[in-house]
Amino acid sequence: MTSSNKEIKHTREAADIRTAAGTHDSETAPVVHMDYGTAAEFGAIVERTIDERGEHASAQMPQWLEDKQPDRALSTRRSGRNRLKTFPGVAFISVLVILFLYLPMLMVVMFSFNGGRQALLWKGFSFSWYGTVFHDPAIISATLTSLQVAVIAMVLSTVIGVLFILAADQMSRAGSALAGWLINASLIIPEVVLGVATMGFIRMIGLKPGLLPLILAHTTFCIPFVVMPLRARLQTIDTSCFEAAVDLGASPIITVRRVTLPLLAPAIVSGALMAFVISMDDFMISNFLTSAGTTTLPIYIFSLIRKGVNPSINVVATLLLLLAVIVTAISSVLTNRKDD
Repeated sequence: MTSSNKEIKHTREAADIRTAAGTHDSETAPVVHMDYGTAAEFGAIVERTIDERGEHASAQMPQWLEDKQPDRALSTRRSGRNRLKTFPGVAFISVLVILFLYLPMLMVVMFSFNGGRQALLWKGFSFSWYGTVFHDPAIISATLTSLQVAVIAMVLSTVIGVLFILAADQMSRAGSALAGWLINASLIIPEVVLGVATMGFIRMIGLKPGLLPLILAHTTFCIPFVVMPLRARLQTIDTSCFEAAVDLGASPIITVRRVTLPLLAPAIVSGALMAFVISMDDFMISNFLTSAGTTTLPIYIFSLIRKGVNPSINVVATLLLLLAVIVTAISSVLTNRKDD
């Protein structure tokens, strides 16, 4: 392209800019002298010119100008993040929040290796209290009870959660929303209320506090933690997979077994692990339903605290924390894993 043709093109583009700005007066409208530059620089000039002449000019903008405008939404988000970064005290407040959340847990982990007999007075590094915990019959019995309840509740809640998701997917939108609200109701109801209600219901049907009521109660409040990742996973699955299976002649049962369940497998494992951790960690509801022979680990830890804090409590808390971290990490990886 010759230099004269370039000047003619730039003059035409400048006229279009003045037209978009709402004026044809060469004396009042800004004259844009264009040099070859990036599209972003040209878009910035267009945006500044239009803003000076009023927002209504955007409706009159030629198509070739609209195509070269920068992404205003992206620019707004970036400017918002920049303002947040420069807001005084944000970094300091963030550090305080992180310390408030994690410093107590780090102290528990540190004092689990304390060689002294006092839980919060450092006397030197030692693994002696870990040996004490692993050879304590009461702690081992409480741990086995918690594991038994957690494993059974995990299996039952996972099966019920998967069946619920498959059934809710066939319901109408209103029915699915209502069923989801009923399932998630235990998340918003205080655990004290759930514990009292469960204890009253167990006695009403003729059962006594023990292992069976404990398993039933844990299964009930673990179901929402299974349903949530399953629902999130199901929303990301392309429905064409199910349509293709039907077009190929697969029955509903085969479609569920060969297509739906494999696609939901990461969320199923994630929900099952979350249910296991929630059951292992539960104290409030277990406190209403345990008997003399079915003491769970959280209940036993609480009884130790009432007698006086010793480093064995720090050891048990550290092991539970480690279990929660491992399970949460696995659950997060499985939930966020992308399909190949």
